Amino acid sequence: MAKCTVCDSRKGKRKCKSSGTFICSLCCGETRELAKCEGCSFFLPVSASRNYRSVPCFTTEEMAHSLELERIAENIETTLCRVWAADGENVNDRIAARLVEMMIDRYHFKDEKQPMMEPAVDSGYQLLSQAVSKELKHVPAEILVKVLAAVYRSIQRRSKGGSSYLEFVGHFTQISPGH
Repeated sequence: MAKCTVCDSRKGKRKCKSSGTFICSLCCGETRELAKCEGCSFFLPVSASRNYRSVPCFTTEEMAHSLELERIAENIETTLCRVWAADGENVNDRIAARLVEMMIDRYHFKDEKQPMMEPAVDSGYQLLSQAVSKELKHVPAEILVKVLAAVYRSIQRRSKGGSSYLEFVGHFTQISPGH
C-alpha cells in the first residue's frame, strides 16, 4: 500500500475524492472541507454527530410551572405549526425536529452558518429564525437553548412518525395545513 500523499509518513488507506490519491485517515480527518469532500463516504458534517438529547433543557415540570417558559415554547411551537401549515405535504415531525436542531446548532453550538437543505427546511429555518430574532430577542441564549431542547424532547416523545407531534401541537395553536 502506498504512503499518504499528504503526510508521506503513514499508509494511505482511503482514496481521497478530492485529490484522487490515497491518504491516511488522520490526514483525511484534518483536511476535510465541505466544498471538496461533500458526497464522500468519510465526510460527515459535525452536526451529524451531535447528541441533541444531551443539550441542557428544562424539565416538563419546570416548563409547566413557568408562564414565561411556556410563552417561549408556545412561540417556537406556533412557528413550527406555521411552517407545517405552509407546506403540509413536505413538513412533518422529522422536519420540525431538524428545524429545532438547527436553532440549537445556532444558539448552543454557535454555528455561524447553516448548510443548505431541502426547500422545506430552508424556508422553515428562515421563518423560525425570524420569529426568534423578533419575538424572543429579549430571551437570554441559555434560556432559549433550554426551551429549544425541551421542545426537541417533546417532539421525540410525541412523534410516532408522520406529523403526530405537529397534529398534537396544532390543536393548541389552532394552526394546521388547510386552516
